[in-house]
Amino acid sequence: MRRRLTILLLAALAAVSAVSCAAQVRAGAASMVITPTPGGHPVYLGGFGHNRIASAVHDPLYARCLALEIGHKIVVLCSADLIGLFYEDVLKIRRSFQVRAPAGSQLVIACTHVHEGPDTLGLWGPSADQSGVDPQYLEWIEERIATSALDAVHALQPARIELARDDHPLLAQLQSVDRPPYVKDPYLFVMRLVATAGDREKTIATLVNWSDHPETLNRKNTLITADYARWICLYLEQHYGGTALFFNRAVGKVSTLGSQVAPLDPETGKVAEDGAWRKPELLGTMLGQLSERALQHAESIAPDAVTFHSSLVFVPLANNRFRVAVGTGIFSGRRPLFTGGKPDSSSGKPTADSGQAAMAASGRDLETEVDYITLKSGKALLAEFVTIPGEIFPELVNGGITRYPGADFPDAALETPVHDMLQSQYQFVLGLGNDEIGYLIPKAEWDEHAPWLQNNPEPYYGEINSAGPDTAAAVLGALSDLIAASQH
Repeated sequence: MRRRLTILLLAALAAVSAVSCAAQVRAGAASMVITPTPGGHPVYLGGFGHNRIASAVHDPLYARCLALEIGHKIVVLCSADLIGLFYEDVLKIRRSFQVRAPAGSQLVIACTHVHEGPDTLGLWGPSADQSGVDPQYLEWIEERIATSALDAVHALQPARIELARDDHPLLAQLQSVDRPPYVKDPYLFVMRLVATAGDREKTIATLVNWSDHPETLNRKNTLITADYARWICLYLEQHYGGTALFFNRAVGKVSTLGSQVAPLDPETGKVAEDGAWRKPELLGTMLGQLSERALQHAESIAPDAVTFHSSLVFVPLANNRFRVAVGTGIFSGRRPLFTGGKPDSSSGKPTADSGQAAMAASGRDLETEVDYITLKSGKALLAEFVTIPGEIFPELVNGGITRYPGADFPDAALETPVHDMLQSQYQFVLGLGNDEIGYLIPKAEWDEHAPWLQNNPEPYYGEINSAGPDTAAAVLGALSDLIAASQH
């Protein structure tokens, strides 16, 4: 009899322990509208050249945040429908968030890189020497992102985590690439957080991670919109409830524009064209459906820990156009330069290749950050999240770096792709994470001077919006070191 009571007691304790372990996972979500109001003053749109002014709002822009707490450690992931934010902006938002959040809370902010929202960097103002940033609007959205992150923390409740991934052939067909090597990033990763309290299943949030430039409406559009990301979130929120978040992955050189991306409109039987509102709607809806398809085979996980590792990176700045932008105030003082790890506000004459006579900042490096986040059960690695502070080329994520005749550094060492650094099945890559430093291009593919790759008659696009040929090595080297250090 005593032995039977002991067995029953042990079973009861095990049940209590299991419930306690499950209760360690909590999740919360929140969102806020961050749409500017065209009218009294011009709202310059980010992307596609200068002096592109918003005429009206087609659909709202959002800051959407997901808070995850495991073992009393909180990490918040926020996605903003913006073309980008600088590291200085993110640090300011973090300070506002952390003074009100539980001690030790970590915040990651990534932008979807939408090309139909306000210029939050400064590069697309009325002319090349005038910033397009509205300081009051920038201050407003910074506070709203911080508040949305805090609201997500306040909404924390017991939750279950579901993870899914897919490489359906349609995913590659929704991406165009016009520069060799013609490598895409067709992988889709999804995370769903489901409330465990109550009798009915209730979705807290669904996070989607995929790659494509949100520029489907092209340069002629002047209506503010979140592009295809709007329809991804709309579809998932209508079908699952809760808050849907979209994070771009390897967005470098991957676009929705062009005949390579030709979704068929089932209502008309015709291909949806660039610049037409039907194309982003179809793209976003398809991605919502593919996310739903992936979740039908989702894996439920029970992590007992969330870890957050972060490292500063100093990226060599070789782009003199960026130096001029810093020196002339295009970035409104939000892109400081560094030399030897210390702030350097000195300036001098720009070199000839900048194409401008204005004074240029002299600092050698950009300061930025990489993060490595894991979900673990004991020593088992269940999922990984990495931040990339810009627009990374797909071959730097999944492999496929190629040497071509005409490249400026044909014998350059090949960077280690992100995929090779990670060990789990679920590898979330948060592009434009905590910063926007432009394109990350493999050095062996760098092509700033003629002859062009494969003797192409024209230069390929990319280098003009990159910090320089050593950017990828600096960022990925720091990320590799960070991941290795986290395992000790």
